[in-house]
Amino acid sequence: MASASSSSSTASPPQDEKPPEKEPPKPKTRPLEAPIRRRSVAMVRHPTQSYDNMSLCYFVRRFVSPDDDDGFPGHFSFLPSLFDHYKDGLVETATLSVAQLAAYNHLGNEELRTRSLRNYGRVIKGLQQSIQSDEQVMDDKVIATILLLCTYKDFSGEGLGDPNEHASGLFYLLEKRGPSQIGTRRGAELFLLALLRLQIYSFLHGDDQYTDPGAIATVIGIFDPLLRALSMMARTLSLRHRLCRFMQSEPYQPKDASPSTASQSSTGTEDERILIQECFDMLDAFGSWDIEAAEYWQMTFEGRGVPTTLGEMSAGRMHYDAETACIIILVRSARLILLQTMLLYQTTLLPTEDDDGYSYNSWAETVPFLESDVRKSVDDMLAAVPYALGDIDPSGMPATMLHDGAAAIVIVHSIRLVTHCVYTTPEQAERAAHILARLNSAVGIRSAVGWIPGDTQGTQPFQIFSPSPIMMSPGRMDCTEKNCASPGALGLLSS
Repeated sequence: MASASSSSSTASPPQDEKPPEKEPPKPKTRPLEAPIRRRSVAMVRHPTQSYDNMSLCYFVRRFVSPDDDDGFPGHFSFLPSLFDHYKDGLVETATLSVAQLAAYNHLGNEELRTRSLRNYGRVIKGLQQSIQSDEQVMDDKVIATILLLCTYKDFSGEGLGDPNEHASGLFYLLEKRGPSQIGTRRGAELFLLALLRLQIYSFLHGDDQYTDPGAIATVIGIFDPLLRALSMMARTLSLRHRLCRFMQSEPYQPKDASPSTASQSSTGTEDERILIQECFDMLDAFGSWDIEAAEYWQMTFEGRGVPTTLGEMSAGRMHYDAETACIIILVRSARLILLQTMLLYQTTLLPTEDDDGYSYNSWAETVPFLESDVRKSVDDMLAAVPYALGDIDPSGMPATMLHDGAAAIVIVHSIRLVTHCVYTTPEQAERAAHILARLNSAVGIRSAVGWIPGDTQGTQPFQIFSPSPIMMSPGRMDCTEKNCASPGALGLLSS
């Protein structure tokens, strides 16, 4: 017991546990004020897209047609399959040059224009070497490169889109490849775009030698209305140039003319009659094409709008896809060229007297019909523009098409014709001017600005579509080289 008590007495009394130490108070912080927070966010630098990628994305999105499955040719729809991001060949450099200039017209960054010019020079040097190689001549990339250079001039406005220095090169390549050029979908689209450029050159320079390389469009057009339309456009330009040459000739025959001179005059008159008959036959051919093309479209291109007869396009009875609308505008513009030239030729004819002494003009009865067809052609062209640019959807409601620039490049020169035609109504001329202003300012196609007085870069042929009042008088018109297309090529790319 004693030991137990002693042990209990010696045990230390229990100690109270210390309370846990309190954490030091957290310093009070004030939230960032709004101005400071905005400055902090602004200091974060987001990744920027390169000029090259930005330009390429913009160009492909707006100026390249989607690749449809029915084989209908578009505008550069083959380009994505030719372009290789890991190479810097001709077609890649040419695409980049055109894309940078298109982006410059859209954004206004001077750096884009500088890079575009630098790449353009590189392409020109490389193309002159490639076109001399038999192996590279057969490559679609070479033709695509030349077409891109032509498109460059539409964006720059140089010569108002005149492809004069590229005409001989395109003709040489297409003729060398022959009918095999249209053996593939890509080749057929390249051929169509190249032929359009050659016909623009033919119109501006009065030169028929490049209009139908290898007669491919003429031969294949017998079976294909789409190619036949291109062949008819080429023949129309030839008729126009021949009529212009007759308008330049002297219709008078001196009283003391020698028998040989009289014989030559008689032969010339007969040739003139034959030419006039060919012009009227061509107008009939355009009417027949409208009917045959409608049947061909229905059988071949399901879901697309169908070409109509003259004057029915503006009725708005059906919806047209962008590509078909472009073809209609091109065909109507060729018809407009022929009609306008025939009417101007009529103003140069001198009144003749019959046996009773009455003065008359043998063309007088045809003039009202020709003038009416001019206005119908223009109505169809203007009515097709909203469909070509994607302004109307299938339900007839307003719409927006991303690749409106693809159609704009195809139709810009056709709409320019309308603004220089004296037989259009003021309303038609005003609508055409508004369209060109849109293509220039909103789409960036500088060649849409039209003819500039005093300009000598291949724009003289448009003057014949805007004759002075003296030219419209019944007397003879002085259709010299200043008013008609001057023949000859200027600085063609050597082949």
